[in-house]
Amino acid sequence: MMVNHRIMRLVFAFGIGLLASYCSYQWITDPDRAARRAVEEGVVREARLVLESYVGTERALEISDPLNRVREAGKVYIYPAPYGWEVSGQYRRDGEKAWHAYLMQLDPDARLLSLTVKDDDPRLRERADEDPRFSAGTP
Repeated sequence: MMVNHRIMRLVFAFGIGLLASYCSYQWITDPDRAARRAVEEGVVREARLVLESYVGTERALEISDPLNRVREAGKVYIYPAPYGWEVSGQYRRDGEKAWHAYLMQLDPDARLLSLTVKDDDPRLRERADEDPRFSAGTP
């Protein structure tokens, strides 16, 4: 039996088109997606405040995080973890060229559990010695 490939191509393309449109419709009309996004935005905003309180000095910080990704800095993410949230990103102080990576673990109420930064600033190392939730290391 000969298969007419011209007709099968059309059937296959039409089927893929229907599947893609159905999946797009389900994704767009998902009411939970907006609620999840709002929660994630709130967590990232709290993470920014925590990061600035630990790392911020008299110089302003430029932060690359899930709400404001700077492509040259690298990858960022927010991830729901069993204990709350994980947020990663990078920061740099005003006037610096190098980006410093950070990983923050937060509880479900966006309170700090731990913060790890790859920054060799002496003030951060002193603070890391005083605070068990904070660690600073070499990049």
